[in-house]
Amino acid sequence: MRNNIIAICISAAFLVLGVTSCDSFFEPIPGTQYDLEATFQDRLKTEQFLNNIYDYVPLEANERGLSDNAGIWTAGSLESKINWTSNIGGTLSAEWNTGKVYSSHVRIDDWFIEYYKGISKASTFIANVDKCMEAAESERMQWKAQARALRALYYFYLFRMYGPIVIIGEEPLPLDIPVSELLMARNTVDECVNWICSEFDKAVSEGLPAKYEGGNLGRIDAAACMAFKAKTLLYAASPLFNNNKMYADLKNTDGTVLFPQDGDAQEKWRKAKNAYEHFFRTYGSQYHLTYVYLDPDSKTKIDHYESCRTAFTYSNPAENTELIFSRLTNKTLDLYCHTPYHKHVNESSIKGGLGFGTSQQMVDMYFTDKGLRIEDDPDYVEYEGIPGPEHYGWETDYNDPFNPSRNYFKKNTNKTLKQWAHREPRFYVAITFNGSTWLKTDTSAGEVTTELTYNGNSGFAAANWDAPYSGYGFRKPYAIEGKSNTNNYVCLLRLSDMYLGYAECCAALGDYDTALEYVNKIRARAGVPLYGDAARQISVPQTEVEVTKRVRRERLVELAYEWNRFFDVRRWKAADGKSVDADWLYPEWHTGGEGGAFIGMNYMADAPEFFEKVVLENRVFSDKMYFFPLPEDDVLRNPKMVQNYGWSVSNAQ
Repeated sequence: MRNNIIAICISAAFLVLGVTSCDSFFEPIPGTQYDLEATFQDRLKTEQFLNNIYDYVPLEANERGLSDNAGIWTAGSLESKINWTSNIGGTLSAEWNTGKVYSSHVRIDDWFIEYYKGISKASTFIANVDKCMEAAESERMQWKAQARALRALYYFYLFRMYGPIVIIGEEPLPLDIPVSELLMARNTVDECVNWICSEFDKAVSEGLPAKYEGGNLGRIDAAACMAFKAKTLLYAASPLFNNNKMYADLKNTDGTVLFPQDGDAQEKWRKAKNAYEHFFRTYGSQYHLTYVYLDPDSKTKIDHYESCRTAFTYSNPAENTELIFSRLTNKTLDLYCHTPYHKHVNESSIKGGLGFGTSQQMVDMYFTDKGLRIEDDPDYVEYEGIPGPEHYGWETDYNDPFNPSRNYFKKNTNKTLKQWAHREPRFYVAITFNGSTWLKTDTSAGEVTTELTYNGNSGFAAANWDAPYSGYGFRKPYAIEGKSNTNNYVCLLRLSDMYLGYAECCAALGDYDTALEYVNKIRARAGVPLYGDAARQISVPQTEVEVTKRVRRERLVELAYEWNRFFDVRRWKAADGKSVDADWLYPEWHTGGEGGAFIGMNYMADAPEFFEKVVLENRVFSDKMYFFPLPEDDVLRNPKMVQNYGWSVSNAQ
């Protein structure tokens, strides 16, 4: 039987504790284990204890192997399908997508257990750090603030995955606590939110600097605390968590209703909006949308592609002016997962295994260069079955209209679909399609064309399981320097997320002008025509539903492949595909929400048969999948712990 959360908290606080670190942000002390007294008498050991708490910050880029608290957030949504089902990430995402996960599933338990370990270690640190007389009081206070902020962050991560959870409290649990007091009921949504937000506030008041930089990049600072506080309140105001009638009967054994049913929804949106405004007002001068200019001196002509690529990718954090919180890592393996096979090229930096395929649904989410959905652009031509020659090929090299020296794909007769031309810059940043020019162009082979057809240089015949089974890959995190680049970080929160969260609050409160203003900030950086552009005939919506549609669509496009979609469509209570804005969260032709047919190219064929859009997987989504189940061990051991909606004990369904 696995440890439950109470046992974790006791063992972390009172048993002999190792302060070694696996893939830590910061330098570990290898080998030796210390008890608490010895640890907190020594400055170096005390600081290493704090560094260990950082190890629970999720390294989301490790989705293939699900190490370091990484999730299934891309492959568990319509963003991706992992070829490598022999890897843990591929296996669990496939099981999740086909409804084969149950409440005692070991991998679902892992996040729950690991985050509570991080929470318990943080509480232990907070309770003991002031014993370290080798460190100055001001230094101890700042360390304590970091631990407090990390503890709040781990509660937030649990909250978004499992819903209302157990708040252990401030102090570690003593060994002589009565068993009856170990059995704790779940806190309500409002209690969880209030605790998380108050802890972020307290961490800031304890002296965190506004922003960590340089050698301290990766530590949590005041700006990150206030950004995550705003995001927590955004979740609290969202339909999944607030006045959700589906969960009206989810109660503790004493009758306590876990999800608020009669609260003032507008008041929660106001609280979230105020939190975003506080962040902008207090820390806004520290962060800016990342802009790259073709002429750096005059700063008059924006390179939209490079602006977006710099903001999205994992290298050179100093260039990313919107980075709020990150985890440092050597990302060579992850970059391998997004690099095509390129059989014909003898250069390791651009040879990989593109095992993360993306869906036709995601390809169709990107706007055209007119700033329109593909359904609304009269020049976008759809087809059925195997397309004719009028649908593929291109008579000239297709270059970036903002920067003609950049090629997106070469002149060809049968490598590219015409649908892949005249798309917005973020499409070319994010999507690897057949016939596309690879990002790194200064190679021994010059500009390299990626071919994903069956007999292509990166297709199934050459690469087998290292070819994307959807006929598309996503390249968004790729470092243009090549996959051997090791100066990397994983961006967990950036300014674009804050702008779009704020826009969502404004839309919910009827401030449509401000909502669209912040959406347009994102579109302007991306080179996408703005809402209200009369020359482009892009109208300004006038109702909450229509404004919200545009805010949400922009969020799904801008933050695609950044581990947000999985949670966003759920907190909107829209993952079933039945919401009033489903046609903006998914292409109009798709049904089933996060379930339904996962569509891609026919990767087992050459052109033109390759271009046939085929069903690669039939996925399921049911109401219970809005949250993960609580670990079965905790529910069985603790009669006060009620299971999440729709999940039963020892039942695969």
